[in-house]
Amino acid sequence: MKQIKASFSLGMVSAVVYMTHVFLGQLLWHEYNPITTDISSLTADGAPHSNFLRVLTTIYGICFLVFVVSLLLHSIKHYHIITSVGYGIMSAMALSTTIGYSLFPLTADKAEMNFQNTMHILVTVVVVFTTIASLFTLALGYWKKEKQKNLGLFCLIFGILIFIFGATNPIGIALNLNILGLTERLVIFILQAFIFIWSFLYTFKIKIVS
Repeated sequence: MKQIKASFSLGMVSAVVYMTHVFLGQLLWHEYNPITTDISSLTADGAPHSNFLRVLTTIYGICFLVFVVSLLLHSIKHYHIITSVGYGIMSAMALSTTIGYSLFPLTADKAEMNFQNTMHILVTVVVVFTTIASLFTLALGYWKKEKQKNLGLFCLIFGILIFIFGATNPIGIALNLNILGLTERLVIFILQAFIFIWSFLYTFKIKIVS
């Protein structure tokens, strides 16, 4: 059980590593525009320093997956079924992130709808929907079953924010606003903030965490 609790800190590690990959990737690619260009382009085939950045995303994925699975195992022992289902959905999201993006990075011509790019988009769809579903399920579990309304409200707020900002991605594309990089960052940075804070709460046994 001590090993499980120790791995709670890997959420903070994963968030820091992910943000490092984003900002370091932007610095290393001088022509890169974070407003117009999606984050996945940083690790696309042929992108500058993509091999190095993929190492960072692999570290992120492994740390994040271990973190979420640890929460799942903890919830199975201490929480009700709804909360455990929420962590189960989040584990599926973490697994999709870790394996899916490593298997199907964008190709050099990301506009070409080949098999690899199509699979990358499908992975993204799965990740987005499982992220939202997990947060809303956790909100219900903590609020109704665990009687921890603060945690439930926290999950609900982040779930709503990701849902709202996630909708701006297809809207921006449909309107040709050319701000995919910005709208995508709004979603992903909010998610990374949630991961870091959630990991912090469980790692240091903040009072609102039982």
